[in-house]
Amino acid sequence: MRKYFFSTILAGFVITLAAGVFAANQIKTTETFIIGTPDVLNPSTATSSALTLYIGDNLSGVTNPVKSAQVAVLGVYTSTADGNITVQLGSDSQVFTMKDVSAPTPFEILYNATGTTDAITSAGTYNYTLTVMPSAQITIYGLSAKLVESHEYIPANCADGNPANEKVKTTETFIIGTPDVLNPSIATSSALTLYIGDSLTGVSNPVKSAQVAVSGVYTSTADGSIDVQLGSDLQTFTMKNVSAPTPFEILYNATGTTDAITSAGTYTYTLYVTPLGVTIYGLGAKLVETHRYRPPTCGTGYAATGNLESSTFDTGIVSGSAYNSIMWAGQLGTNEIGKVKLQLATDAEGDGPWTYYGADCNQGTFYTAASSTPMEIGCPAVHNNKRYFRYKVTICSANNCSDSGETTPQVDDVIVNWSP
Repeated sequence: MRKYFFSTILAGFVITLAAGVFAANQIKTTETFIIGTPDVLNPSTATSSALTLYIGDNLSGVTNPVKSAQVAVLGVYTSTADGNITVQLGSDSQVFTMKDVSAPTPFEILYNATGTTDAITSAGTYNYTLTVMPSAQITIYGLSAKLVESHEYIPANCADGNPANEKVKTTETFIIGTPDVLNPSIATSSALTLYIGDSLTGVSNPVKSAQVAVSGVYTSTADGSIDVQLGSDLQTFTMKNVSAPTPFEILYNATGTTDAITSAGTYTYTLYVTPLGVTIYGLGAKLVETHRYRPPTCGTGYAATGNLESSTFDTGIVSGSAYNSIMWAGQLGTNEIGKVKLQLATDAEGDGPWTYYGADCNQGTFYTAASSTPMEIGCPAVHNNKRYFRYKVTICSANNCSDSGETTPQVDDVIVNWSP
């Protein structure tokens, strides 16, 4: 009785020479700096700051594209009694109750901005005004605010879209995380390297938002401050005297420094942090920046063909084997577009040279059939009594294997049937 043996490799092979078509809508999150003020916000005194949100993605046909939008309002507050903080974006005002505290207390409020951003239905620039006002019982130190929004969009045929449709992305860069104690009046500095690889050519003011989040725990013996400087821009944040170690986070507005960015490249800065009248433990800092850019030129689709040559397989039969059939398993592109072609090479010693043949013993022909369909290997005079073999798989994005197609086949397995 003849025994049959199968050799298979999991290839997971698709054409990757050009970007593909996404099957479903995508979602992205951007972060936009609004305010990081060194000023003390006194009771019953409102402060306002402009916010510009840019969306460059295609929202056509997407129902309620903005899935989440929140304004994170944070700082440290003191009080004389129970009070509140009123936060308003556009016409939507929300009041947050603040409990009376016996010592300066960090806080973070998440304001639901979806009521305002629900009006967004297409790409473009959206301008709002954020207003924050503490009640008569509340004083705020180190007030900061940022918008974090997530929207659903329709991706372009190539991964990053058309160059005419500018996009926005947010990056986050670590600056410092030090285990050392930062004593009063002692400055610490750390280098920051920001890399932008996107094309900014022709984009007006490409950096839309840049903030350095400085955080840690502080102690004090009196009211003090923290100096934060990136480049030549120095900002001083007032810190209220505290009776116990108190966590803090400051949002330093870095747009004054990053406004000079007009092209792709590496930008190097130095961040300085100096506590005045306070001691800082667990100092950390990161840069969060959002920039607008032009995507690279889209291709017309996938490459016409892609090839994969296997490693060498050893049948273990010293006198050589008989090769019976070959097949592939996987799927063609959308609507069964494309083609998968196989060739086989055999060798007695396993060191080549490797010459690949198709079904009619010709180097220019192939084995072609539907997925999971065994194809008889001919050419016994060429292949039989050879111990080692390789295969080559060619996938085509179009049926004629010469044009560029919009989808690609995927090959998961190639199976060779052989016997002693």
